[in-house]
Parts: sequence; C-alpha cells; structure tokens
Amino acid sequence: MLPKGHQTALVVAVAAAFLLGFAEWHAMQATDRAPRLLTGELWQRMSPDAKVAFVWGIGNLVDLEWAQTGAAGAVDKSFIPSLVRGLRGHSINDVVRKIDEYYATHPGELEGPVIDAIFQTVVIPAIRADDDGGKKAVTGKKTE
Repeated sequence: MLPKGHQTALVVAVAAAFLLGFAEWHAMQATDRAPRLLTGELWQRMSPDAKVAFVWGIGNLVDLEWAQTGAAGAVDKSFIPSLVRGLRGHSINDVVRKIDEYYATHPGELEGPVIDAIFQTVVIPAIRADDDGGKKAVTGKKTE
C-alpha cells in the first residue's frame, strides 16, 4: 500500500492523464466531424482476431437494432433489415474470408469503408439470390 501522500499524487496524476486524453479526443472531434469508418487499408493490417471482432460487432449492432425496433422497424431509413437478410446463414469467418477476397481482387477500393465491402461481397449477392430473380425489394415485400 502506498503512503497517503503518494496515493494522492497517484490519483492526481491519473486524473490529469484522463483529462488530457479527453481534451485531445474532444479537440479531434471538434475539428473533424466526418464519421470514421474502418477502411480496407486498415483491414489489411488487422489480425484475424480483430477482423472477427469487427464482424461480430456488426452482428451485435444488427441484433440490437432488430431487438429495439422489431422486424417492422424503420425499414425505410435503416440498412439493418438488409444486413439481417444478407448475413443470414453466413458464419463470421465466412464474412471475413469474403472481405479479404474482395480487397485482394479490388485493391482500388482499399480507401472505402469495410461495411461497403460487406454489402458488395455478402449482403447484396445473398439478397439477390433470395429474391427469386429480383422480384422482391430489400424489405422482403413483392414489388409491383
């Protein structure tokens, strides 16, 4: 156990480090309002475990929104119903493999967001295959 004076100094140092980190983060947020999406460039440098964690996180967001809004949620404003349909039946490792293959065959897309690669390689092809030749919209309803 640290002496009383050292405990206080440690608490002050930790608090100061936290405040400096928060101030730096806040300053970055104030100057850059653009969303920071994971790009293919970073994807290429990620470990296999980090890739799995990213795809798993996407799945958790899908599950959360689906639970909050239900199947009849904000279909017109959300891409989640498309993700639900397109990712159904695909393992996380399958999605990671398809993203890796996409960037290997589309190196010009490395600056784009990984979520776009997920749509291009998994979601859109699965929805098209599920739509009986494109007769249904992404929402699952028949189009006129």
